[in-house]
Amino acid sequence: MDNEVKNEKSPAVFISYSHDTPQHKKWVGELASRLVDNRVDVLLDQWEIDLGDDIPKFMERSVSKADCVLMICTETYVRKADDGTGGAGYEAMIVTGELVKDLGTAKFIPVIRQINGTKLVPKSMSTRFFADFSDGQNFDEQFEVLLRRIHKVPKFKKPALGKDPFAAERAAISTASEPKAQPAEIVSQLYLQASRSAQNNDVLSWRRLLRQAKQLGFEQLQAWRATSEKDLQVERGDLLPVAGTGVGAIAPILAVALAGVESGQDKFKNQVGIIDEILAPPGWSNAGYAAIAEFPNCLVLVYQALHGAVCMDTDQAGLAVRLARSQFRRPHSLEKVTLFEERNWVGWLNFISESATVAWDFLGSLYESQLWLKEIFGSKEDYLAALSSYYALLNIMEATAFVVSGRSGLFKGGELHLDVPLCCFTIPRELGPRAYRKLTQDKGELKNVWEGAGISTESLAKVWPAFVECCKRWLWEVYRGRPGRFELYHREIFTELQFSSAKIGAEVG
Repeated sequence: MDNEVKNEKSPAVFISYSHDTPQHKKWVGELASRLVDNRVDVLLDQWEIDLGDDIPKFMERSVSKADCVLMICTETYVRKADDGTGGAGYEAMIVTGELVKDLGTAKFIPVIRQINGTKLVPKSMSTRFFADFSDGQNFDEQFEVLLRRIHKVPKFKKPALGKDPFAAERAAISTASEPKAQPAEIVSQLYLQASRSAQNNDVLSWRRLLRQAKQLGFEQLQAWRATSEKDLQVERGDLLPVAGTGVGAIAPILAVALAGVESGQDKFKNQVGIIDEILAPPGWSNAGYAAIAEFPNCLVLVYQALHGAVCMDTDQAGLAVRLARSQFRRPHSLEKVTLFEERNWVGWLNFISESATVAWDFLGSLYESQLWLKEIFGSKEDYLAALSSYYALLNIMEATAFVVSGRSGLFKGGELHLDVPLCCFTIPRELGPRAYRKLTQDKGELKNVWEGAGISTESLAKVWPAFVECCKRWLWEVYRGRPGRFELYHREIFTELQFSSAKIGAEVG
């Protein structure tokens, strides 16, 4: 036999058959020759046995050596194999059931060559792969099937494994025990995956992702608390970096929830309930260091600010108003309060500082500390403009609340205490027009802020100049020592809406 064919890389095949007729013996020899032509090292009695050779030993050696054993299943072969013994002479080469049982069936391949359409195989082979050569017209097709099986080259290849669609979730879950915030790239992946699920209207995938993000975020929050209470030598001014790390702990929750808001899809955008959950994290204790115990208030400040900024950036002012006007129960209290009327939730956060400016600067710094926000807003300028326009919207909502409660007289020199800080007007002046466009991009939705509360546009327009003056005084008193000029870019809002012809307000010098 050719040395190349006998190369060790070539599969070795032993052919077991019964000598039914001279024609059948010839057919087996032709099959063996064709296999050899296709680089298969065939062990066949017609080529290997001489007079005086021990046939049973040849058979056992060949079965042991071969990578595959082809069992040519004629009716006679099947009957003799099932009998469990071979007859005299060449019939002893039949692979018996006992031999198959001893060696296992992985290497045995039935090759059916029968008449009358039967498909008989030895009982020991009843569940095995077989090639069917009963119909001569299908010889080439069946030969290819057999050859591919011998060479282990399937016609239909299994495709390579694709990218795990839940890689971000698995990575997130695997690091759930770490006390530090999620790595930025993993949270970004969570956001992108949640965004795709929302855009594809894949509710089940999105809910599963949010559920796992909550599990991870709240576990990290508890780990953050344990570390913070252990290591913190407490002065309130030292809490800013601690707050940043705590926000990072629940970043998975924020990222997935805000992806739903950003989508604008009805099934995903309503994320009001997140506030209830972060106000009362699972297993959160009210005992211990007071500032740490009250940290959920800081999480509300961050979430409502980011939620509002996303809404203004995606032309969903009405959704921002809906959250701001929702009522929530304060920690350790049965009392419910409207979100934008709770100073601790919109800007005067005791955990960070009693200064609203410090809280505003903290919100602005999230763009650097929470890198996944770049996936939503792009540039920091767009982030600040969106955040500022949201707080300008809250400012309008607070003016409306004064009118609804009959306290608009305070606009004219009375003692007016604002719950919503006006730090949003301290952004760089070149960002003012950008923020104003976000605020007024849907004028119908903007008018609904006050008209939905029962105040006509004409009524609010009449008291608006006086309210703007109050806001100017607030800015002057808070920032008189700070260089620069601040602009109430929403001062002309009613002029643009064509309900007042006079210019309203002016820059604060």
